[in-house]
Amino acid sequence: MKWKITFAFVFVVACWLCFPGNAGAQQGYCFNSSYSSYTSTTVGSDHASIIQTVQTSGYISLNNPAVWAGPLTGWIYPCTGSNNQMLSTSHTYNIRNLVGSTGGNYSQGPTPALNYNTYSITITAPATPGTVYSSDSTATVVCPIAGIIFTGGGSNFIEIAYTRLFNMGGPWTNCTIGKVTTVCDIPVKSWCGMSTTPPDYNPTKVRAMTFPFAPASFWDAYALCIRPLGFGPFYCPGAVALDLPAPQDAVDCTHNWQ
Repeated sequence: MKWKITFAFVFVVACWLCFPGNAGAQQGYCFNSSYSSYTSTTVGSDHASIIQTVQTSGYISLNNPAVWAGPLTGWIYPCTGSNNQMLSTSHTYNIRNLVGSTGGNYSQGPTPALNYNTYSITITAPATPGTVYSSDSTATVVCPIAGIIFTGGGSNFIEIAYTRLFNMGGPWTNCTIGKVTTVCDIPVKSWCGMSTTPPDYNPTKVRAMTFPFAPASFWDAYALCIRPLGFGPFYCPGAVALDLPAPQDAVDCTHNWQ
């Protein structure tokens, strides 16, 4: 069982190439590049690993607008030369996928510039709950004529945050009643030692089954928490919670960023 958080970075950019003697291309008329990057970061089912996928995809589309050059010359097509270059060139896709010391730099290509292409790299990094790791998910596309024409993704600090939770009893809310089971939001509070309270992952509710079996009295929760660029606010958008019987002692929870 694992919790998946997905980050998507989508950009549509103009490919502003400057070919000598080609006024149309210098103004960015000749073609456009449409690329996107996508990062999926997941806590492994063992709760001791981080699975990160970085993907980039996209294509180049050509334009060849007609430009009025005056009554003596008439209409001209200044992008013809640069478009011919793009027809014969190729792009390289680069991905830097790194969690802690696991992963590295990867590349694919050459790929014909006008072909839609997708490149994806997945790594599984061992991760100790409560330890902060640096993460990089940068994707670039390189054109031999124009250089880097797309950059997506970025860097974060991430952790698997561990928290023990106590069932406060009720009231249950937002219940979904099925044919066999009922699932509700159950109010909880952290059950951590004083030195680790409040924990980094500090939810106020757990969504769990309430019928036909009573919910657990305690849970051990594992969440993926992210701190963009290593500063500013962090967030833990979700977690997996494992049932525990009563009674349970308070434990040391993850307390790095609170």
